[in-house]
Formats: sequence, C-alpha cells, structure tokens
Amino acid sequence: MSLNKLKREKTHKSILAQFFLLLVGLGLLCGALFAVLHTAIGSALENYLLSSDFLETAIEKRVNNLQDYVTENQVSATDSQALSQWMRGKPLTLMEIYRSNVLVYSSYASYSLSVEGDDFTWTATEGEEVPTYDWISYYTVDFADGEGEVVLYSNDLYRYSTYATIAEVLLCSVLFLVGFLVAFQRTVSYMRQISLEIQAMEGGDLNQPVTVRGDNDLTALAESLDAMRLAFRAQLERESNTYAANQALISQMSHDLRTPLTTLLIYTEILRYGKYQGEDQLRGYLDKIDEKAQQIKQLAENLLEYSLASQNRAVEMEPPAPAAGIFQPLLQEMATFLEQYGYTFQWDLAFGEGKVSVHTPYLRRILDNLSSNILKYASLREPIFLQAREQEGALVFSFRNGLKEQEEPTEGTCVGLSSVEAMMEKMGGSSHAEQAGKTFQITLVFPLAGQEIV
Repeated sequence: MSLNKLKREKTHKSILAQFFLLLVGLGLLCGALFAVLHTAIGSALENYLLSSDFLETAIEKRVNNLQDYVTENQVSATDSQALSQWMRGKPLTLMEIYRSNVLVYSSYASYSLSVEGDDFTWTATEGEEVPTYDWISYYTVDFADGEGEVVLYSNDLYRYSTYATIAEVLLCSVLFLVGFLVAFQRTVSYMRQISLEIQAMEGGDLNQPVTVRGDNDLTALAESLDAMRLAFRAQLERESNTYAANQALISQMSHDLRTPLTTLLIYTEILRYGKYQGEDQLRGYLDKIDEKAQQIKQLAENLLEYSLASQNRAVEMEPPAPAAGIFQPLLQEMATFLEQYGYTFQWDLAFGEGKVSVHTPYLRRILDNLSSNILKYASLREPIFLQAREQEGALVFSFRNGLKEQEEPTEGTCVGLSSVEAMMEKMGGSSHAEQAGKTFQITLVFPLAGQEIV
C-alpha cells in the first residue's frame, strides 16, 4: 500500500475536538502555574512582611496620617464620628485609643480586648481600665483634647496577599488567552495559506504543493486538495504527452505515406505511358503497385487501430487468470507463424503463480503488431529472444531481436508501437521500446491481480 493511500485512510481529529483539548490543556497548565505562583509568592510575601519592619513602618505611616488628620480637623480622642470617618478609608484596619490605660475609643466595638494567658476575650467596655501589654505598639497622638495612646491593627498581610492573588489570576488569564490566540492564529494562518494555494491552483499553477500540516479536518482537506492537484497535473501531463505524440504521429504518418505514394505514382505513370518492356516487366510493376498499396493499407489500419485504442472508452477486462494459461497459447501461435518465415526463438519464460487480467482482442492485436514489426525489420541470422518474469507486482515480457543489415529501423514502426502502448495503457499496463545499436527490444508490463506495480 502506498504512502498516499495510507494518508487518505488515516482518520483525522476534529478541529472542535482539538480546540476543546487545547482549552482543557491550557486550563490545567494555567491552574498548575497559579498554584505554584500562589504558594511561592504567598510564602515569600509572608516571610518578608513578618521578618522585616515593613508592617511597623506601615503602621507608623498610618499614625502620622492620623496625626495630620487630627491636627487639621481638631479632632478629639472621643470624637467617634470624625475618627470613624477617617477609618473608612483604611480597609482591614482597626483602631483603639487609650488614656491612662482607659479605653476611650474603639473602631470595631463598644468593648475592648482583654488577654488572659493565651486566651483572648472581649471584656473591657469603654471607660474601663485596660492593662498595658509589651507586645502591643502604642503610639502617642496629639488630639484636640490632649494626648492619647493609639493602637492600630492592620491586616497588611491579607491585603497584599489579595493583591498578589489578583495579579496571579490576571497573569494566568493573560497566559491562557495568549496561548489560545496563538493556537487560533496558527489555525487561521494555515487556512489563509491553504486559500492562497487554492488560488494558485485556480490560476493554473499545479506545481505548488498544498501544505499538509497537523492532524485535523484542515489536514484532511489539504491532503485531498493536494491529491486533486497531483491528479490534475498528471491528467494535464498525459494530455500534453498525448497531444505531442499525436503531433509526432501525424508528422510521421505524412512521411510514411509519402514514400509509398510517391513510388505508387511513379509506377502508375510508367504504366499510363507504356514505359515498360514486355509482360514480365509489366507484371513486376503491378506487383510493386500492389505491394505499395498493401503498405498504405497497413498504415491506415494501424492508424485506425491507434485511434480506437486511444479513445477514452473503457475496455471490458476479463477475470484474473493464471498468466501461463493466457500467454503460452498466444505466444506459441506467434512463434509458429514467424517460424514459417525462417525465424527462430530463444525462450526464457517464468510465469510464476500470479494471475493477470487482460482484454484478449487487445492482446492478440499487440502480438500481431510485434509479429509485423519482426517481419519488416528483424534479422533472420539471430534468434528472437523472449523472456517473461514476475517482478515488483507485475508480469514483465521482453522481446529482443537483431536488425536487418540492409535496413535501418525506420520511424515507419511508430504507429504500430504507439498502438501497442495505447492498448497496454487501456489494460492497466505499459510498454517501452528501445534500440541499442543493431538490437531492438520492446518490454510489456502487465500488473498482477491484487497487487500494485512498484
């Protein structure tokens, strides 16, 4: 099975399925990246905030801001409304104000924090005395009604962790979108490339291959388009070759007809004016006229045969049968006919077990043409060598003979050989003729049933 056939039989993935898998893959990748970033950045942020003076510095900045606000607006330590207004712009921040260890303001409740060992309880109400703790930072602020000890609780770790999480989500989302757009752009670019290549085909350029990339519906389309391109190109090449062969055939036929017609006209001119001596010479001229007429008749038959074989009509092929049973009787008939004219044969036939399918009328005409060619141009001094072999999925025949000394092989055989080639193609085979010095050889290739010619 050929590579192209394997490609045609391959099942391609759906574009929608590929995009779905792409989305799932990108989602899993970005999710894994988010998890890694979140863990690493969270740990690094926590270590930095807790191990440095960042939090203390941030609290001091807030205290200074509070002092500026209090000074500018003449806020007293007990002005809950003004203090609460300042707190509204400080998310995740709590504030308490003490005077002589007495709670005078709390931003979050009417009661304050009391600590007993490791237990935290909310017991102290405003106005009650609260002990001073060394682990709490107190900041002095000058209020309008005197100094006060300010305690600020700010969850900066949570706030910066939230910012980091948002940044991580945005980063992973951007990477997800970029990955999807890159894949989508590749698909769009591939479609655009295929479109340009189709336009080139429409313009008559069949040498530019269609790009085959990936493994999806577009790949299958590209493979089909490229196969169609190759088929069109092969068809055009065949038509071009056929046209060239027909032109050469017409030219050769003109040459082949001119010689016997010229000779025929000469002999008829002789007879018309009585330019002969005796009955014997007259009979000789008549024989020559008959010979040339028969030659012209043979050329006409060969041309008609070639014309019929070259038509696009399909021929009815016979069921596959053993090659020996098909060819041996016909070859024996050919040899018996030629032996009457003094020709000898050298056989080397190895048919094997393969079967072939042929059109017997065509096969008979092919052997008749080869016999006619041998009679005209083959030397009697050398045997006709006939060989048959199975090789690379085909049954191959080779006919080889020496050429007559007095006659060079002429182009007068072209019609018959062209007919042979046309009939072989109709049967799915091929033929090839060549001359090397004084030796002429023609090879016939018949495909074996159920096999492809390599």
